[in-house]
Amino acid sequence: MRKILIVLTVFLTLPAWGQDIEIKDFVRNHTSLVARMNPVYDNADEACALIRFSVRDTLMIIEPNMGVVKRVNKPGEIQLYVPAGTKRMTVRYKNFLPLRDYVIPEPLEGKATYDAIITVKEDAMTQQKANREHNVYVGAGYQVMAVSGPSLALGFKMKQHVVELGAVIGLTKTDDLYFYKGTNTLKAAWKYSAIRAQARYGYEIPLTDFLSITPQAGVVMNMFSGNSVDDTDVKTDDFKKASSVAGLIAARLSFSINDQLKVQLTPEYDFGISKSDNCKLISEYDNTFKGWTDGFNLNAGIIFYF
Repeated sequence: MRKILIVLTVFLTLPAWGQDIEIKDFVRNHTSLVARMNPVYDNADEACALIRFSVRDTLMIIEPNMGVVKRVNKPGEIQLYVPAGTKRMTVRYKNFLPLRDYVIPEPLEGKATYDAIITVKEDAMTQQKANREHNVYVGAGYQVMAVSGPSLALGFKMKQHVVELGAVIGLTKTDDLYFYKGTNTLKAAWKYSAIRAQARYGYEIPLTDFLSITPQAGVVMNMFSGNSVDDTDVKTDDFKKASSVAGLIAARLSFSINDQLKVQLTPEYDFGISKSDNCKLISEYDNTFKGWTDGFNLNAGIIFYF
């Protein structure tokens, strides 16, 4: 008889094997009078049983085979009032494998209180975390200080390593700059704007569950383009284009809104590596232009993970 009971127990628990979610320590609480003092009745006017589940997240979905008469969410706890004849239930949670047809280990009685714990297996949590560590993301923001304008980024995160490509479209313009040949001959007249392309590598360091800092290093390609000054009729393209290459060091502070969305603030310093001849010449004429190739920047925006 004992062997038969063991076989039956194994058979009944087979549906729960291989699942990410577990129900543990399902027992009747003989000292609780909650369900007796404040009874809830089902459609047949029969008193319900109360099951109190201790959980980490009250977003879990619990589906008893006879339905739920009433559900109450409290911090760290889900309270279910179910018909006394309930024998099985299914539990679903986020992207984890559901626990299907869990067999309640004892008959439920009306006006009785039962306590249980719902957990997610550690290996499932680890696997889902590992899946989240391989993320492609896009970013959008606005940069101020040396070069001001909207920014876009495309990045890849593997574990704590981050590789990112991005661009900034500069809205700031220089003063009107006039270039002369000799003393009196105007050779060119331009007002400059900048577009920056950049590549960076970072290493994310978690500070809390929601906050992290990512030291970064990278390289910036500055491309400068001039628009004709309105009060001149100069036709030449002299000095219209210029470029420079700079290194960057930065520290991105990120705050997680949820698993997919973050807000970020990134202070950055650029230091010049090389400049085209035109860039060197223009830098002598205008301090704003010089600051575009060497100086501080501050970027704020959002990051969305796929």
